[in-house]
Amino acid sequence: MNRRLRIVSRVLAKTKPVIHSAAGQIVVAGASLVGIRVYTELLTREEFGFAMMAMGVAAFLDGAVVMALNQTLLSICAGMKDEDRQRQVAIGLAFRLFRPLAFALAPLAALGLTLAAAFPADRLFALAPALALVYLAEEIAKTSMLTPLAARRDYLRFSLWSATEAAATVAVTGLSLAYIRADAIGFLLGLVVARGVTTGGFLFVYFGGRYFRSADVAAAAPYWATAIRYGAPVSAMAPIGWVGAYLDRYVVSAAGGLASAGVYAAVAGLVGRPYAVTTAILTNYFRPLLFQGRGSRAETIERARIQWRWIVAAGAVGLLGAAAIALFSGLATSLALAPEYRAGAPAIMLVLAFAQTFAIMTHAVDNAILSSGASARLLRIQAWLVVVALILVPVWTLRFGAVGAAIGRLLSEAVKFGVTLLLSRRLFGAPEPVAPEIVTP
Repeated sequence: MNRRLRIVSRVLAKTKPVIHSAAGQIVVAGASLVGIRVYTELLTREEFGFAMMAMGVAAFLDGAVVMALNQTLLSICAGMKDEDRQRQVAIGLAFRLFRPLAFALAPLAALGLTLAAAFPADRLFALAPALALVYLAEEIAKTSMLTPLAARRDYLRFSLWSATEAAATVAVTGLSLAYIRADAIGFLLGLVVARGVTTGGFLFVYFGGRYFRSADVAAAAPYWATAIRYGAPVSAMAPIGWVGAYLDRYVVSAAGGLASAGVYAAVAGLVGRPYAVTTAILTNYFRPLLFQGRGSRAETIERARIQWRWIVAAGAVGLLGAAAIALFSGLATSLALAPEYRAGAPAIMLVLAFAQTFAIMTHAVDNAILSSGASARLLRIQAWLVVVALILVPVWTLRFGAVGAAIGRLLSEAVKFGVTLLLSRRLFGAPEPVAPEIVTP
């Protein structure tokens, strides 16, 4: 009996981080799917397409600034045991990053607000610097608080924050579209306000409002050179990742107009959210394990094993998702999309499901390479791979329209996975046989 209890206890200890991570991401996925239905009901296809083009710019900022900071902080904080030192270093590096961005954006924001008052017809472009400044300030502050939680594998609090933010974003953005203005400005305004309110709320809920008090920014000084060496290539990869995720939408917009882009973006969001959940769950579990080693041969072998378990898990879930879409795409579109967005959606969904499967497998390889410190080599490889997407997506879009855009993305994601995997094999050697189950740290 005692032996059985010990086995149950070990199983629970092994699966608890995954359960905590998955619970939050499931809520995020549900909120996002509800959001797609709400947004497509409140926005015309043209306005939704324009809003998604604007969101592409926000995604670029996210990748170049926020995700680069997240990766850098994780690589540094994962090796620290002292929580207060993690906090000090995270705040210091975040402040050093935000300071030049604020100096650059603040004058543009002031000028833009003036122009928005004088020329209301071009108000979105005039408001863009101010929205970007507020968005980056909130996201950088949030990252400095959340990344140490991820480094300590505190997935319960991490997931609660993520789930609350997702629900708040849908609610506030929906209210903004319904009662302020049903256009791209209303969409972005709701997004920024929701993120800011959530970050401020959890600053008090988790840290009593004192997280940034008594912060010694100088504590980050010894890590600044390391952060630059690590973070600069990661930031430079943002345009590469952006091309893979957003080029097809812009090509569809150029070829078929904003209405076509709106439909395509809605379908892509419907497919992408479950795969984003899969990526987030697997990343939350596997990425801290990758960063625990520091370069010995045994640690390199273990890193390779973790990478392959991540690839197998991502591929299996991705293919199951594609099978589910093949069976239930009609039902999914009727539930998640307004009627005018449904024409041709099932075919696009299925092709994008396979593209997303390759993308989430590539994400596993990318993180393994980054954990080895070879970010510059990864950047060089991915820079060349951009050319593949720039050729395939427009060619297939011009030939087959929105479905062709999805096919071009699928082919470019498959090439990207194969080439990135070859780089991983050079770094870690040929893979040893691994079981698909998740390893415990």
